[in-house]
Amino acid sequence: MDAKKLKEIRQRLSDEQETLIKSINRGRLAAAEIKVENTEDECDLATISHNRDLLYNLNEGDFERLRSIQEAIKAIDNSQYGECGRCGDDIDAKRLAAVPWARMCIRCQEAVEAERTSSRMVPVGMDAEDIE
Repeated sequence: MDAKKLKEIRQRLSDEQETLIKSINRGRLAAAEIKVENTEDECDLATISHNRDLLYNLNEGDFERLRSIQEAIKAIDNSQYGECGRCGDDIDAKRLAAVPWARMCIRCQEAVEAERTSSRMVPVGMDAEDIE
């Protein structure tokens, strides 16, 4: 990949990083504003719990993407950008254009997702504890 293209990608990653940091900070402020009130109303307690869970899940996704973006920036700086972290092959340019923080080629990404899915599947009629 040429230096000009890498510079553009690095800027795009830096912009996305800045946006995510702002989003994470807004989420932290919102979480701080959600206070447990002295209430025994189950609906209020459920709403508070739901809002906290929602903010937590949104922040977790943002943190994961932020880590990926930071790794991509580091890969650019180390001249390893665009290299699959699993098989070492080049990541397709179209994939990098769509997801510039991609760590793996599409083949390896699909394999990892298939492994995750199959490891979480529980046969019908069994509990997860029965499998272990």
